[in-house]
Amino acid sequence: MSGAFWLALLGVVTSLVLAGCGEEPDGPATAPRTRWAAGREGALTIYTNTSLMGPVLEAFNRRYPEIHIRLEDMNSTRMADRVVAEAGGPGADLVWSSAMDVQIKLINDGYAQTYRSPHRAALPDGSIWRDQGFGLTAEPVVFAYNRRLLPPELTPRSHAELIDLFEKHGEVFRGRTTIYDAERSGVALMQLSSDVQIYPDAWRLVEALGRTRPRLDTSGQRMMGQLADGRVLFAYNMNQSYGETWAARDPDIGLVTPTDYHLSVSRVAFIPRNAAHPNAARLFLDFLLSREGQRAIARIGVRPVRDDVEATERPVVAGVHVVRVGPALLANLDRMRRDHLLTRWNQAMAGSPRAPLDPNAP
Repeated sequence: MSGAFWLALLGVVTSLVLAGCGEEPDGPATAPRTRWAAGREGALTIYTNTSLMGPVLEAFNRRYPEIHIRLEDMNSTRMADRVVAEAGGPGADLVWSSAMDVQIKLINDGYAQTYRSPHRAALPDGSIWRDQGFGLTAEPVVFAYNRRLLPPELTPRSHAELIDLFEKHGEVFRGRTTIYDAERSGVALMQLSSDVQIYPDAWRLVEALGRTRPRLDTSGQRMMGQLADGRVLFAYNMNQSYGETWAARDPDIGLVTPTDYHLSVSRVAFIPRNAAHPNAARLFLDFLLSREGQRAIARIGVRPVRDDVEATERPVVAGVHVVRVGPALLANLDRMRRDHLLTRWNQAMAGSPRAPLDPNAP
């Protein structure tokens, strides 16, 4: 019999033994047949807006040096367009994005393939959908500010305090705030939709923020850069892990996890139906979901999704609202709902400057 047959048989036996023991497997735990096929493929193409993860990719490559990784970093809207446009031929092997609702829409529309990871049972409820969409992190959404420019008495600790500051001290913030552009950023639209569903005064906050004439942007790198150099002094709804990478090297950057409520979002990955190297993608996904991969994520300051892996040193703040990986996110992309959200948001932001689409532009 062929070597492939025996590899497949070994994989079945291994799975049965693990299931019988009821224990979480060590390492990626990918079936031997899949590991062998991944090595034969020798390549992995990832589309992402998750540029923080370089050290995680390096950790994977130390274990599997035979697999060459090509990372394409782009915003979530362009990523979705690429997935759809390439559906007729070989495409990316893994699509990994913080725009949770856009990812779920692509999965719902049939662009993902099913894969039952051996680590599935170790993941919290709401982190996997249909064995196709996998939430890999659990990251708070925070306020970011410049400590040098914003004194403690004007530093908000909650959304309610932020409204009060904008309404009473608007002159301090006018022309010196920044926010993701909900019309051009899938992440921003998801956050706007979630804020409106959770917070009764969400539109009052959006309107107060709009009166400060914030710079509307699609590049977190540019937003944090302008916050660090003092061109702006406050950024609304910034991913905590991304903000912490800046705060670690710039003492002027401060972060606040709002105490009344805050979103906890996840970077969602799926393997496209037309992946050119599907076995390498399965191996990489298993690595990301394993304790080893989740520890690698935690080491770069990002809170991992698994509850049994030590997270970052920053304590969990009360009031967390977990945005679950699943079909409820599709409501954000309903045409009528989307049009209503954007119409009201654009009215609030009238007169605010828009940053260039090119993330490398100033």
